[in-house]
Amino acid sequence: MNEFLLYFSGIKGKYVDGNVGVPFLVSKEGNLIGKSELPFYYSDEFFTKSACSYNHKLAVMSLGMSMSAFTRKAYGDKPVRSLLSAIGCEQKFIKTKKFDTAEPTDDSCGYAFGIKKLPDGSYLVPVIIRSHKYGGEWVSNAHVFDESCPDFPFGFKTSADKVYDALSGYISRPELSGKRIKIWISGFSRGGAVANLLGARLSLESGIEKDNIFVYTFATPNTVRKNALVFTDNIFNIVSETDAVPRMPLASWGYCRYGTDLFLPCKSRCGEEAFSVRLEAMRSAFSGLCTQIGIDHIEYAPLDEQEKALDLFFDYLDDLVPQADSYAGGGYQSLIMDYMKGVVSKSKTELKRFVYFMLPDKKELADEFCAIFEQWNNMSKNEKSQKITLLNIKITGKVTKQLISGNSPASDIVSTALSILVHYAAKLTATKVTRGGQVFYYEQLIKLVADTFALGSDSPLLMQHWSESYLAWLLSGDEHELYSTSAYPRVKLK
Repeated sequence: MNEFLLYFSGIKGKYVDGNVGVPFLVSKEGNLIGKSELPFYYSDEFFTKSACSYNHKLAVMSLGMSMSAFTRKAYGDKPVRSLLSAIGCEQKFIKTKKFDTAEPTDDSCGYAFGIKKLPDGSYLVPVIIRSHKYGGEWVSNAHVFDESCPDFPFGFKTSADKVYDALSGYISRPELSGKRIKIWISGFSRGGAVANLLGARLSLESGIEKDNIFVYTFATPNTVRKNALVFTDNIFNIVSETDAVPRMPLASWGYCRYGTDLFLPCKSRCGEEAFSVRLEAMRSAFSGLCTQIGIDHIEYAPLDEQEKALDLFFDYLDDLVPQADSYAGGGYQSLIMDYMKGVVSKSKTELKRFVYFMLPDKKELADEFCAIFEQWNNMSKNEKSQKITLLNIKITGKVTKQLISGNSPASDIVSTALSILVHYAAKLTATKVTRGGQVFYYEQLIKLVADTFALGSDSPLLMQHWSESYLAWLLSGDEHELYSTSAYPRVKLK
């Protein structure tokens, strides 16, 4: 690493070109949280070109910067401060929020800012949005619709606006008066949504040229209604179609993202032969990463055509909740938020807890519902059909008919889940489950749920949302090999 100091206005600049250590927290076997570190390549030269031109090395470093904000109270802001210091920001100018002992709340947002001088005389302000282990902030993910904020998911927009106000105050410091500022923003998952909205607002309102606002987001949920979308070509969103999180809030409600979406490979778009080559390279990179961070018992193994299984799931969601206002007005929003308030971190029992939450005072029925998924991989075709049929009779029979009467959102969710099982069971005995057929995708969807019951965060469903999975994809090839700027054409599978 080469470096020299540039003194100005009391703030030091340090040229950096080389590997920097990125510390972050990782969930290990048995849900043990441990501290890990990976080397990422950083260079001040990343910021010599326009932010509107994609830079793959900067994208990888941006994901590393996001990962440094995967933290918990015991570690506080030490990882993000360590990273910002490593790339040349002085400790005394680093500002962090919500990394201390203060309890995260709905619509709050943890962040970190730093300042350094670049060799061209401009000032770089890295902005790191907390993207994991954010406690009560997780509830904000479900807070989508609010009449006061019709064009944006309320939880994301409120958080982004708070960061915008804080950042505006931060860069108005006397040392930066009249100086040329470059802003670098990154975020993952919920942090990616906040980063996306923050980058768009800065590009439109701050007076800083968008060529100097570098925004890279990962696994990013949808952030803006299409009717309110404006052109922002300095924002790059790296998403996977096998990851459920970037599909929320629903595209059928009119939501999308600012900037350019860069879709990682999937079989439905690449074709089997090309995808198998890309997947092999990714799995090799993933295995190497996991060894470095001490979780080498894990293998990256998505289900065959997992993106199509998710398509089927979202077909049902589109019909269950056709509009954002019906999501809020129908009680789904408050129901999901109430559940999330009681669950502030993912665990192997989370899906089971959700079933119990949906079926209060019906423990026996909830147990039977969960048992189907828990035993799924060990049951024969006939056993699956029999158990689903018996469960359907119990739920729709006279004894429990009150469960699905009225307009209860919990009842609607349970009924939708049951309809997926029943549809599968009805065709299972008459149709052989072959690849590419409708029954195959029902089988894959139910298997996704069953594996999540059994494996929790290590399941094919949740593993797609790991930062390590995204990082392995980025390390497995360049942008010409990896990305498509358009999703594969979806077909109805119901």
